[in-house]
Amino acid sequence: MTKLYSIDLKLWLTLSAFLFAALLAVGLVQVHHDTQQESLLAITEATLKRDLSALNLTMQHHLAQNDQEEIRNTLVAYQQGQQYDHLALVDENGIVLYSSNTSHEGRHHNDTPLKLKPEAISQRLSPPYIMVEYNKHKHLYQAYSTYEQQGAVAPNSPLPALIYAEYSIAVQAQQLLEYTRMKTLSILAIAALLTALVLYFTRLFIHRPVSQLVALSERLSSFDFSETLETHGAGEFKHLADNLNRMANSLQVGWQQTLQAEADASRKTAILEGIFSALPDLFFIIDKQGTILEYHSGQTDDLYVPEAQFLGRKIEEFLPAQTSRHFTRAIQSIEQPGQLMQLEYSLPFEDGNRHFEARLSALPGTESLVIAVRNITDKKRQEEIILHHAFYDTLTDLPNRFLVLDRLQQLIHDAKRDKSLVGVGFIDLDDFKKVNDSMGHEVGDKVLIHSAKRLLSALREKDTVARLGGDEFIILLGDLKSNADIHPIASKLVKLFHAPFDIDGRAFNISLSLGIALFPQDADTPNDLLRKADSAMYNAKQQGRNTYCLFTESMSNTLQRRLMLEESMQGSLERGEFEVYYQPQLDLQARKVVGAEALLRWHSDKLGPISPAEFIPLAEQNGFIIDLGKFVLNSAAKALQRIHTQFNASLRLAVNLSPRQFNDPELLSHVEHLIEHCALQPGTLELEITEGLLLSGDSSIRATLDKLQQLGILISMDDFGTGYSSLNYLRQYPFDVLKIDQSFIADMHTGNESAYLVKNIITMAHGMGLKVIAEGIEDHEQLTRLVEFKCNIGQGYLIGQPMPEAAFQDWLEHNFTRPENIMNKSLSIQDY
Repeated sequence: MTKLYSIDLKLWLTLSAFLFAALLAVGLVQVHHDTQQESLLAITEATLKRDLSALNLTMQHHLAQNDQEEIRNTLVAYQQGQQYDHLALVDENGIVLYSSNTSHEGRHHNDTPLKLKPEAISQRLSPPYIMVEYNKHKHLYQAYSTYEQQGAVAPNSPLPALIYAEYSIAVQAQQLLEYTRMKTLSILAIAALLTALVLYFTRLFIHRPVSQLVALSERLSSFDFSETLETHGAGEFKHLADNLNRMANSLQVGWQQTLQAEADASRKTAILEGIFSALPDLFFIIDKQGTILEYHSGQTDDLYVPEAQFLGRKIEEFLPAQTSRHFTRAIQSIEQPGQLMQLEYSLPFEDGNRHFEARLSALPGTESLVIAVRNITDKKRQEEIILHHAFYDTLTDLPNRFLVLDRLQQLIHDAKRDKSLVGVGFIDLDDFKKVNDSMGHEVGDKVLIHSAKRLLSALREKDTVARLGGDEFIILLGDLKSNADIHPIASKLVKLFHAPFDIDGRAFNISLSLGIALFPQDADTPNDLLRKADSAMYNAKQQGRNTYCLFTESMSNTLQRRLMLEESMQGSLERGEFEVYYQPQLDLQARKVVGAEALLRWHSDKLGPISPAEFIPLAEQNGFIIDLGKFVLNSAAKALQRIHTQFNASLRLAVNLSPRQFNDPELLSHVEHLIEHCALQPGTLELEITEGLLLSGDSSIRATLDKLQQLGILISMDDFGTGYSSLNYLRQYPFDVLKIDQSFIADMHTGNESAYLVKNIITMAHGMGLKVIAEGIEDHEQLTRLVEFKCNIGQGYLIGQPMPEAAFQDWLEHNFTRPENIMNKSLSIQDY
């Protein structure tokens, strides 16, 4: 790693410049001073040697002459001329012989200011010899010189040992020092000026750019990209500034991208958090070893353990062993991103077991996996409910058709193995429709529930009771040894329903009709057994109900016939097999034709003509009656439109409405459409309903009847006298017409009782403002008495039988304006 050392450049550059200049100046002055000093010392030493050499020669001459005066004068002259401090001749004992200062003569040098070194005298240097010493502290030169004796010396003249001289350069040294000081100050001034110049230069070209670069870098460090640094010239600072500017631009772009990325990440994080809080799922991030790395969820109710107890731990450490193994296998089986593994498991909680669904998937570009866990307890319960509903009846909780067929198949399998019999009973509650219509579906449902409980209580534990729908039940009787075993059970079931049902404080008498088929003698498949038991049940109905009947081969034709009718009914309307016939209605008092009743006929391509008494109940049972009713209404409305156009008269047509058709929610809109589309006049379309429809007392019936009357429809009570015959219905509902059942008309000639009853019905109806129609008139005696009783309208074979529309129009051509033809029996019933 490269190390970078940093200092305060401005401070240290300034100090360095000044110190460098000062040290340089001082060094130069010191060098100059030393040089000058060395030069002064060298010159002085050379001068001393030269002077001492000359003095030595002079002293030798004067000593030879023994001219003491000249010796003394010479010393004085040298002292004054050469500015010596002292000049002296000293003998070997240290006695000053001659001196430039006479006061020193004759005295030992120690007693004088002379500073001779004793060793200089005692060494007895061989002449000629000159020795110069410098005392730098006193700036004093001390020179010693021996002299060579030439020629004869005067007698009695002392012989000096050496010449001693003291020469002071203190003045010169002081002058040199002063000179050096002046020069030093000059150089320091120059150094200060150079320092100032350097400082200005460094401030302008170093300090200022560095400060600007530092300021720019500080702004960049604070992610402030609002300013850039403008530079001129060349050099490292310009390159550095340009690089910083480019870096600032790059950082600005990157920072903006980072901010945008952070905003996007924050937004996505917020979205994810919102999704996590909105979703009912738990999300876990795990590694390949099953260690939980992260956890996300908006709720924690479904956590098996608290979050702090599973983060950083492996799944196998806190989940049940079996569940842990499922997860381990799922994790190991995921090998690539996009691969999805799904598993279901359950965990125990305080409120019971909860079911979960986990989906595992690898996260792209990582070694981690995501697990999404959803609580599917409600889904499982719904599936169980749906599964239960798929095989059990929702009202009685009995097995339905699907389950009973499966159980029947199992019973057949067991019976084949055990060589035993299986009994299949088909039960239909007698007159249940009347209870349902009269008391409402709520009471009817309670009757069905009580019936289911009563059937369950009467059978063995191993037997099965199932509900097919409506008031139809199935019983499965297994482990029968012979036909005789079935009779006690069947008799018990029939007698069981002799006791009334107590529902909401009211007693209901409901009987049943039971048909039984046996395996293997009657059939060997579940569906065939059910069909034959159904056929036996219908045979029990025909025998007067409230009984049971075992299937016989003679019933196969009846069953086959019913199956053929059901099969032929499919698509019969599309094939045009149904046709509407019209039976005329005559005003008995005015003796004129007033209309007709629309009656449905079926001419099957396969089975030929089929009686309404045979196919109408079947259509009511399978719901086909609604389509048939719409067909009759459409045909009657169009026929009525054509009749009005042809005869220019307001004849009316009566159409029967079955209870199921009356309860059709589309009835009112359909009738309203026919009135508008066929331009039907008010009072020309009459709808007949039976009094059984009114028994429930449902308020919607009154509302529907009122709406029909508002549309101009006449309402007729059909088959009056049968069923309950409650006169209160005539007051509660808006009827226009009362139709006496043909059974009363047929009995009028047998005695006065029936005739008296018919007369009273007519009188009562008139008193309530109703018109009366008598149906089933077949002879003149009936016709005459009805005219006598003031009956309004008559209908029957004596007047005219049901006929197709073309024949009815032809009949109208002959009788519309000549009703006496009918009254005088000039028209026989065989003519049409």
